[in-house]
Amino acid sequence: MIYVNKNEVSENDFLSLLDKTKVKLESLLQTKERPKAMNGVEFENMVYANMVTEAVGSDFDGYIEQTGAHAFPDIVAKKFYGVEVKMTIGEKWVSTGNSILETTRIESVKTIYLFFGKFGNLFEVKYRKYQECLYEVGVTHSPRYKIDMNLSENKSIFDKLGIQYDIFRNDPNPIKILKDYYRKQLKEGEELWWIDAQVEDVSVSPVIRSFRKLSDEERRRFVVEAMILFPEMFGSSTLKFERAAAYLITAYNSVSSNLRDIFTAGGQETVTIQGKDVTLPKIYHNLLIEAKNIQNVIKEINDDVLTNYWRLAKTPESRMEYWKELLLEQAGWKKDGFDVLSVFEEGLK
Repeated sequence: MIYVNKNEVSENDFLSLLDKTKVKLESLLQTKERPKAMNGVEFENMVYANMVTEAVGSDFDGYIEQTGAHAFPDIVAKKFYGVEVKMTIGEKWVSTGNSILETTRIESVKTIYLFFGKFGNLFEVKYRKYQECLYEVGVTHSPRYKIDMNLSENKSIFDKLGIQYDIFRNDPNPIKILKDYYRKQLKEGEELWWIDAQVEDVSVSPVIRSFRKLSDEERRRFVVEAMILFPEMFGSSTLKFERAAAYLITAYNSVSSNLRDIFTAGGQETVTIQGKDVTLPKIYHNLLIEAKNIQNVIKEINDDVLTNYWRLAKTPESRMEYWKELLLEQAGWKKDGFDVLSVFEEGLK
């Protein structure tokens, strides 16, 4: 088939085709005889068949193609215009959309419309330019758009990001743009569990394990990493273990119903610091015990992980010195002239 430039068929002509298809489908399905159940594939096939019929005698006659199960969009007209078909069996004009990465997008298609069927009490169709009704990003196996066909003008996810849809979709790393945006929205104790998903086919285990089911090595590694990445746990906030709990899920596919106890259970411990006996809260005792492991692990942690959880644009010149600053800033414990760094330095001896 010969590629046809968009100027040969105006967008208004394409919208006319969509409108005729909408009217035809509503006349067919707004009846008592309509199918009681129809899945997404069946509806897409019906949309395609009726677009072909309604295109007869127009400039689109013979130029409507259905693209296949995994291609985006579902239907292409004259190589340039696309139709992504969605449906819902409920009454709301919302749905989960496609992956933000658009790895299966047909490159010749420059303008895409959503064609949305609502199979509620009364069957209805709405069509609208694709990017105008993508209001948010959610996650199934990869970051995906959320659709709202009634979304107000200038309220799309791209308006929130401050970037045009075509620029966003063609960026080599759109997930980084989302990272930066959503990080700024995080409240105390919140974290993004899918933040490191860089590609469509990231393999993530579907199995969630209890913390106690991890190996001894995994449990100890998590404790050390958590003390490095989340120094707020040495502070007094009631949310001080929230980010560590999220990290346990994302990094270890694990959950704990008593995460606080992992760091604090056991009351207090008396240790010797610089020749003096000092009674420490349990979490500080754990810091002393793991000091040498912290010194080693902080050198190994991926730069992206550190900058993400420390909320930095780039990795500090000295990771250890920067972590000590964070630790001192967050920790409120002092006793007999000793502070949290006194405990850490004692553990390095």
